[in-house]
Amino acid sequence: MIKSASDFKIDIPSNKLSKPYSLKDGDIVKGKILKVEDIDKVEYQDLRNETIEFVVYSLLSTDYLFISKNCWEQLFRERGLVLSFYISVKFDKAVKKDGTEVPLYTIADLKA
Repeated sequence: MIKSASDFKIDIPSNKLSKPYSLKDGDIVKGKILKVEDIDKVEYQDLRNETIEFVVYSLLSTDYLFISKNCWEQLFRERGLVLSFYISVKFDKAVKKDGTEVPLYTIADLKA
């Protein structure tokens, strides 16, 4: 596991993210939160439009995007979102380990 990552993740097919954008394990994907709901379908509207970042970890044909530990602690843990929740995100950019920023899906939205 990558040290900067929490235990909470979303999964995306690699052919939709890491492969077309040449992302590697440990690269960062940043975006804006569109929606967060807990397991009881309670929506956390105060999280809408918050910036969020994920740490990329790819295995076989899947990208596992782990919420960064820092974001999880600030945005989710303190609201009690520590077991299961649903999240919808608009990805803005990736930041590679060398600091290179890569805009993501500038014309269309990723649906996964």
